[in-house]
Amino acid sequence: MSLRLGRYLSEVLVQALLRSCLVAILVVTLVEAPVYGSPSAALGVVLQAQNASVGSGVAATGATIFNGDTLATDSRGWLRVRLGANQFSLLQQSSAVMRQAPGIPIAVLERGTMVLSSSAAEPFELQASAAHIRPRTGQPVIAQVTIAGPNTLLVTSNRGELEVSIGDEVHVVPAMTSYRVEIEPEGQGSGGAAPNKTARSKFVLVLLEMVAVATGVAVFLATTSPSLP
Repeated sequence: MSLRLGRYLSEVLVQALLRSCLVAILVVTLVEAPVYGSPSAALGVVLQAQNASVGSGVAATGATIFNGDTLATDSRGWLRVRLGANQFSLLQQSSAVMRQAPGIPIAVLERGTMVLSSSAAEPFELQASAAHIRPRTGQPVIAQVTIAGPNTLLVTSNRGELEVSIGDEVHVVPAMTSYRVEIEPEGQGSGGAAPNKTARSKFVLVLLEMVAVATGVAVFLATTSPSLP
């Protein structure tokens, strides 16, 4: 009798332990699920695409863009993207990586040309080489940025003012002007001077650049609805 009772109590104890372990596993799963299972928030959407890609796939109208996605076009391609109230286009043979900072989407231009249309309502930043390019606060902007060389950018504003910061320097690009930005790499001095702690920019106004960039901006405006910024 005592042997049967002992076996019964042992079985009850084992079942209770198994139930406790199962409950613990379910609780942990439910707690961790939102952390590991929740998808990243979308940054934007593809409006138009031709010979372009998003990540490892072909870019298609309506495709969603997430933090970390690489956008690219080939020699005959172009891509137009909406990020909230802002838009940008990648021209042919261009690529950019999308990033998300607190309260602001960032497009990191790696090669080629980007044309951007930024509203006054929402912030947006374009990074190219060591430069951080933003519309001035409260101003809608239509602008174009081209990587012309490893340390050379062409920055043009067709509407509104841009702020270009490199290291601890900030320069303003007024509307209807074009600047060549020469970036001195960190640690490289000039004329035997001591190395700089931060990159240094040199702006040279190039009046003819406005003619050269007109095509990219014209294509962007031609494919943008009048109701958009």
